Amino acid sequence: MDLVTVKNKFQVVIPLTLRKQLGLSLGDLLEANVEDGRLTYTPKLVIDRIPAGKAARERFFKQLRAEAPASLKAIWADSKRNGTDKITMREIDAEISRVRRKRARKTS
Repeated sequence: MDLVTVKNKFQVVIPLTLRKQLGLSLGDLLEANVEDGRLTYTPKLVIDRIPAGKAARERFFKQLRAEAPASLKAIWADSKRNGTDKITMREIDAEISRVRRKRARKTS
């Protein structure tokens, strides 16, 4: 168990061993919650973090599928059996592009 100190401005440092276990990098987002009197941080994925290149995006999604919880894998298997998994990479790419354009307009 690692201990951390609350510093000025209530900042804490996540120990290196925990950062490596979670695969955290600079700029990653964490969701903060209080659960049963405990402070928890959960890494969150933002659509802008999905790689733009086709090969990089495929590796990214392959890694996400490999790390998915068993419950989600069961849902995917059911959708394949029922034929409801017909979304294409073109539709996924179009949706990612649409979200990126929308966010770019907001920041301009």
